[in-house]
Amino acid sequence: MKSTVLICAMAAAAVSFGAGVANAGCMTKGAVATSTSADSAKWFAMETMVQNVSWGLWPGFLANGQVEGYKVINKRYSCSPDGGMVKCHGRATFCKL
Repeated sequence: MKSTVLICAMAAAAVSFGAGVANAGCMTKGAVATSTSADSAKWFAMETMVQNVSWGLWPGFLANGQVEGYKVINKRYSCSPDGGMVKCHGRATFCKL
């Protein structure tokens, strides 16, 4: 019985460690934004996600829409009408270059 528990614990640790290695240097952020159009709400959601990664990245993002030093992958948005506006839930993964 003890060996079965130990083997299961070791397997869980190995899976957890492997997931951490695969995502080393990456972080997933999410944000919700509301604006007059879907494009605008998506931009504001991305702005908030960039701020959550680092406030130091924000001025560059405002200037050119780029996230200096990061590759942004898996961008996903789900948008819907919200009382004359559009609300978008955004999610993206930021990987350090």
